[in-house]
Amino acid sequence: MILPFRAFASRSRQSGNDSGYNETRMSPKISTSEEFRNTPGRGMVILTAGVAALGGLLFGYDTSVISGAMLFLRGDFHLTNNQLEFAVGIALAGALAGSAVAGYGTDRWGRRTVLLATGVGFGVFSVLTGFSAGLVSFSVARFLVGACIGIASMVTPLYLAEMSPAKIRGALVSLNQLAITVGIGAAYFVDYCLAAKGNWRWMFISAVFPAMVLVFGIIPLTESPRWLARRGDRNRALEGFRRLGRGDEAEAELSEIERALEEEPESWRSLFRPGLRRAVLVGVALAILQQITGINTVIYYSPEILQLSGYPSARAAIFAAAVIGVANVLVTIVAILVIDRLGRRFLLLFGTAGMAITLGFVGAAFSRHAAGVTVFYMMVAYVVFFGISLGPVVWLLLSEMYPTKVRGRAMSLGTVCVWGANWLVASTFLSLIHVAGPAGAFWAFSATCVVGFFFSLKFVPETKGRTLEEIERGWRGRSEESS
Repeated sequence: MILPFRAFASRSRQSGNDSGYNETRMSPKISTSEEFRNTPGRGMVILTAGVAALGGLLFGYDTSVISGAMLFLRGDFHLTNNQLEFAVGIALAGALAGSAVAGYGTDRWGRRTVLLATGVGFGVFSVLTGFSAGLVSFSVARFLVGACIGIASMVTPLYLAEMSPAKIRGALVSLNQLAITVGIGAAYFVDYCLAAKGNWRWMFISAVFPAMVLVFGIIPLTESPRWLARRGDRNRALEGFRRLGRGDEAEAELSEIERALEEEPESWRSLFRPGLRRAVLVGVALAILQQITGINTVIYYSPEILQLSGYPSARAAIFAAAVIGVANVLVTIVAILVIDRLGRRFLLLFGTAGMAITLGFVGAAFSRHAAGVTVFYMMVAYVVFFGISLGPVVWLLLSEMYPTKVRGRAMSLGTVCVWGANWLVASTFLSLIHVAGPAGAFWAFSATCVVGFFFSLKFVPETKGRTLEEIERGWRGRSEESS
């Protein structure tokens, strides 16, 4: 299977029809990754990426910690299946609301300021969740945690993309996805450790510790120079680029940003002008595909799925889910190492094909009533394919496809679609299993992966190695060619 994918990757480099860009046209202003390693400011870039990625860790932790807690919530709060779906989905409703306002907040108050406030919210509302007295107070607290998740899911990759040199932007922005997977894995292991005593309250309260690290870690960091340039604060923007290791190239990079800003209209309507409209539609479609290809069923319901497949106890199912979380972390590390070499588009094609096949096998195992270990292994394989493709690549593309003036709003639109689709899947999965059975449910998810493969093949451009301003010009050029 590797050879056809190499052919697709080669064609995307050679054909302007697939990518919309001339791959050989590279900016001489941006240093290579080797030069970056020898730049005095590289430590600040790495520190910024590491601290900001804690927003992704909290995103992953707070979305997935419910997977183990739900087994005990059902008994403590005497929940029906529909009430349990509501308890799982309410945080996603909050994420939908948070992502809807995040674009306005980041454009007005700055990326760093909003991320700082979000860290405070994570800590406070996680504690309130742990002290919930019933379904109503639990739902309110989880909704507010979800709002923080939605904001963090947008602002973290946005902040990272605007701070990163072009040559290593893919790796640094993908640190966010790595942090998400670490958060998911950590939540599974915390759930496992606390499952023996059924202490679901501390499963939620424990999120306060990474939230505190995020808050104190982000205080000394600089604001996004691109946002400062958008606000007209040239001196601080220039100083920010120099702190981030741009050196003598800081002036040239800032000048390129200023030229791009002069050409950009600043309104919601501008998102749908020719050129950018295509970028917005591609981003929205990818955001939805990422969520309807089955990943939420694994993240939120893996213990429940494994119990359906024959696992003997809640603790055994939670431990198996933790192993799946480890696989997710490891493959994301691989994705970070290869994403700036193999490119975004190649990984999307490779991953969606593998996801379709593995989910097909999961459905087949349930249909033959031969689930058990087969389901576990296929779920691990599915997570591996997701973790090297739709997982990191979609968030990266959403953070780099749009112009600076409207990047916050455009990312907010894409993130709203992420959480809307996420909420839909998470809130209906148990009902889907009841109607279609486990086999039918996973075959349906397999079919959406096939759709994702052909959509990526037809519409997704390659953006590796390009400055954010070059990517913007590429969309405009594609629009002119189409006209």
